[in-house]
Amino acid sequence: MKGPAPKFTKWHVWKTIYEIFNTGRIGRQKLSKRVGVGEGTLRTILAFLKAQNFIIIKQTGISLTEKAVSFLDKCGLQIVPLQAPEITAGKYNCALRVRNAAHKIRLGIEQRDEAIKAGASGATTLIYKNNLLSFPGEAQSLKHTHPKISELIISKFKLENNDVVIIGFGSTLKSAEEGALAAALDLIQAKF
Repeated sequence: MKGPAPKFTKWHVWKTIYEIFNTGRIGRQKLSKRVGVGEGTLRTILAFLKAQNFIIIKQTGISLTEKAVSFLDKCGLQIVPLQAPEITAGKYNCALRVRNAAHKIRLGIEQRDEAIKAGASGATTLIYKNNLLSFPGEAQSLKHTHPKISELIISKFKLENNDVVIIGFGSTLKSAEEGALAAALDLIQAKF
């Protein structure tokens, strides 16, 4: 008799790649805890990544191929916990920078919806243009309405023109991170 079908999302696949990148070689047990999935589900993710030539599995641990490192670089995502209660509505916040994607943002509602689908309470989307951080469709920048938050985000990410910041928020840091990442992966239309 087989067990339940493993359940994972693009977020789990990206998080697996990201954790391997940040730690170098890592074992399955430690990796499953960091990604937040059971070991059976992790084995399925790893089999998928191996078939895509993203990872190398050895007795000494799991490492990334050049293809996976290139994929992470192409995604251009940087993620950090960030408390920004002035512009979000969640207990926990996690901010993510997407390089050179401001032209893809309409009103930010699409990112909010993707974050909610992923289990977050929502997401706040910001765009960085002409050295100013603002909400999509707003003429006034955060520099005028929330100067400390604006300065914090710009310096934390070292933003460049046309960057996007998505701040996922939720009842846990994990749900906030999953929401921000789901919104970003949808925005860049990541393909594994």
